[in-house]
Amino acid sequence: MNNVLACFSFASIDSFPLILLYLVAAATLVFVSIKLSDYLNIIDKKSNVSGAFLGGVILAMVTSLPELFSSLTATVLVKNNSYVLGNVLGSNIFNMMIFALIFFIFYKSMIEKKVSKFFLISMAFAGGLYVLVGLGGFVFAQNGWLIGYFNPISILVVALYVISIVKTPKIEEAEEEDEKESNMTLKTATILFVIFALVLIGVSILTTYLTDAISVKFNLGASFGGALFLGVATSIPELTSTINLVRKKNFQAAYSDLIGSCIFNFLILAIGDALSFRCSSNAYSFDQSSFMMIVFGVIEFAVLVIALIKLIKGVDAAKPINRILFYCFAFILVASYVGFIITSNVNLGIPFAPFIK
Repeated sequence: MNNVLACFSFASIDSFPLILLYLVAAATLVFVSIKLSDYLNIIDKKSNVSGAFLGGVILAMVTSLPELFSSLTATVLVKNNSYVLGNVLGSNIFNMMIFALIFFIFYKSMIEKKVSKFFLISMAFAGGLYVLVGLGGFVFAQNGWLIGYFNPISILVVALYVISIVKTPKIEEAEEEDEKESNMTLKTATILFVIFALVLIGVSILTTYLTDAISVKFNLGASFGGALFLGVATSIPELTSTINLVRKKNFQAAYSDLIGSCIFNFLILAIGDALSFRCSSNAYSFDQSSFMMIVFGVIEFAVLVIALIKLIKGVDAAKPINRILFYCFAFILVASYVGFIITSNVNLGIPFAPFIK
């Protein structure tokens, strides 16, 4: 009860201080994420663990801690698991949009680096998880094929996530060094990495309450509010850590972080579903906003698959058409995110995914 009252106390704050608190929390996430990516880059250089595993599993899991703990808070304390679906799907379309920055700003450095074929396998897992979530919402949840409050699809989601980890290469491939090696020891970098990961947890929980209060204050739907405020704020770690890794030309870890975070987010949905007995609806219940997140998420997914295939085959820097092509990819990714925001605020009259405002 005290937790719920705490949520209402946030909602009672005037709009400007409330937004200011949200921005302070977001700024803290930026700082912490930069430090995390710095330490992970050192761990990558000083160990023989692959960048794909460090980025796709370790960093992805850590930078997804905001999604995890904010979703747990939304389900267990705020008792509104609509935020979980919006948080997960919103974070995913935001994560995939981050590739637009890489394609546009870091094009020259990007095409000079070798891209592992494993990324296509990772995208295959992400695609499979999108299919499972669609089945969970539009087939199982809509038809009431549930085990009490629990959606059986969550079992398959967890299984596919575990398989994706097993398939991730663990040993580093030989790679040229692009920067001066840090004097920090592997042990020190690992300890600091863990400390800053713990800081993320605290800020993540605070962000959930602030998001709930903002949604109440501005009369936003839970799914849209979760995607816009919670989804963006909890995706800040992926944004800042990825850009920082790209600046260090560690594209292997950067790509892995983004794709791995998308995959881990689906696991968060399954966890939220397992705890949704405290809520009034199943975690896979779709409204118009979450449906549009699926639609635009699939569009972004298709663009990234095409882009990764191009990068794996190799891109000829001498051909201007290649730069134009990747700029087009970047435009579609950004346009998809903007399209989600617009369509989430217009009643499209979709009968199976009602407009909630």
